[in-house]
Amino acid sequence: MSTTDNPPRGRKAIAKSISSQKLTTTKWADVPEKVKTFGNTTLSTIISGHLTQEQADAYQEYFRIEEISDILKKSHESHEPVLSFLSSNDETRNPNYERDPSPPPKFDKEGKRINTREQRTKISLEKERHYLVEIAAGSIKHYVAPQGYVKPTKTFEKLYIPVKDYPEINFVGLLLGPRGKTLRTLQEDSGARLQIRGKGSVKSGKSSNPGEDEGSAEDELHVLITSDTQSKIAKAIKLTNEVLDKAISSPIGQNDLKRDQLRELAVLNGTLRETKIPEQTNTTRPRRNIDNSQLICKICQRPGHLSKDCISGPPKEYHPEIIPPKKRPSESRAHQDVIPPFKRTKAAPPPPPPPSKVAPPPPPPPPPTATKPSYARDPPPPPPPPTATKPSYSVGAQSTPPPPPPPPSSA
Repeated sequence: MSTTDNPPRGRKAIAKSISSQKLTTTKWADVPEKVKTFGNTTLSTIISGHLTQEQADAYQEYFRIEEISDILKKSHESHEPVLSFLSSNDETRNPNYERDPSPPPKFDKEGKRINTREQRTKISLEKERHYLVEIAAGSIKHYVAPQGYVKPTKTFEKLYIPVKDYPEINFVGLLLGPRGKTLRTLQEDSGARLQIRGKGSVKSGKSSNPGEDEGSAEDELHVLITSDTQSKIAKAIKLTNEVLDKAISSPIGQNDLKRDQLRELAVLNGTLRETKIPEQTNTTRPRRNIDNSQLICKICQRPGHLSKDCISGPPKEYHPEIIPPKKRPSESRAHQDVIPPFKRTKAAPPPPPPPSKVAPPPPPPPPPTATKPSYARDPPPPPPPPTATKPSYSVGAQSTPPPPPPPPSSA
């Protein structure tokens, strides 16, 4: 009787049946093992016990660092390629593994190929170990890097831009920003250095940088990220992908990043013209629900309305002693044309002002007399009129005036 007719029951029976089955290879690895030995270190491939998520992650990082270090150490000591120590390279041990297509070949100045599968695999393993060592140094207390590990001074990564899939989007302009401000912001936030390289990074007619590699100019458009730590490179890749995703997913004319860049460029050029839209503020306050029967007008003393809504107005009181003055007809020209001339009344002259009891003002002072200079002499006074002398013999007698002289003759 086969095992399919009578399946095992219980936990122990199921575990025994699983262990008795033949372990098969997978697409990514060879026959699984419970324990692996790396030099003098033996580590278990099964995590047992009650561990927190942080502890489990730290153990996986430590295990992967030791595994990569053992592969690189064996390759260096035996002078054999790294691919010979990987299970994916042996088709007999892992026949289900499928390799990715190789990129187009690249050669250096001496004509040697620089992107062989061996070189690409070794560089990827070194970058992965460098990244895991940085994380383990911050999460594992008193962690010591493996023997033979040398921290690189600078590492780089290439992030390719999907220009062929979206030719209508200007990725270079979005990454650079107004006068390179967006690219500088990405560098400050990530701590890495970002450079746009490849085809289309330099305008036609301009030469590339003298220190730039000739192979990078012929490569596809990409962002070259350089830093001393792998964590900074990972952060720079994340921020750059956010800019690229926003440019791809945003509809035409609704990209907030591009709108902000255009506004900053207008501010830098001094051509920004903002039109402020007046805010519609509701000045009327909501009216509370009040019973109208409780409202009493202060003008007419009637309920049901407010004083400002009163129509009747204040009550008029009759005073017989007060007679309002009659308005006189206007003396305008139009009114005089209607009234006949014999009925027109002349306006009485205004009454003179009442005499004031205030003392009259003092008389004005006499005009000043002009003083003559000392050299000016007054004219001589006129001679006195002659006096009639009485003769000595006619004393006491009445004197008669002499006769007038005769008039002059005309002859």
